[in-house]
Amino acid sequence: MEDKKKEDVLDVKKSEGDELFDGVNDLSSTNVYTKESVKVEDEKKRNFIKVLGGLGVGLGVAMIPDKASALVMGGTPGTSVMGVKNGSNTRINPATDETLQNVITGNGVSKKTVSITNSGTIHTPVSGKKLRIYSIKFTLSANISDASFRFTSGGVDFEKYIAPKTGGLYGANNHPNYVEGAIDEGLYCIINGTATVQINIDYAEVN
Repeated sequence: MEDKKKEDVLDVKKSEGDELFDGVNDLSSTNVYTKESVKVEDEKKRNFIKVLGGLGVGLGVAMIPDKASALVMGGTPGTSVMGVKNGSNTRINPATDETLQNVITGNGVSKKTVSITNSGTIHTPVSGKKLRIYSIKFTLSANISDASFRFTSGGVDFEKYIAPKTGGLYGANNHPNYVEGAIDEGLYCIINGTATVQINIDYAEVN
């Protein structure tokens, strides 16, 4: 009976393939374990760590918002996509042409076409108003040296085109931005060359 008990008890020693018992020496009679009980205890610890890891991953996934648009860096997730508002605190989409047209229509933008063969005034605002130019486009019947635009004949050019050629469409579309003259200053075009120049403008007269 005594011999059978000794066979079931393992004096813990370092042996090849048993890293669990590495470094354990001089155990007393109260500190002796069976090899099977040590392995069972180790397996329980491994399973416990696996369960904790699984819970951590699940919690992390649960905290991710359903939509990427709900993420706000440096803050808490929002319930909708953030937007842009205009000066009237109305939400707008600045990436669409429709929105730009709404902006300029609200400012009372008008369109005008003028044909000239010499330098001259394109449009003069009502007395006491300023002329706001949103867009200038022009074509010409022949090649010329240059064409430029300014407010009043003695003003400074804000647009100048060097050697424009017949058949081309020239100009700038500044919507919703603009260039603006002083009170009572008209839009003036300077032509250096011989041609008929057809000019189209988008403008508003403002206080």
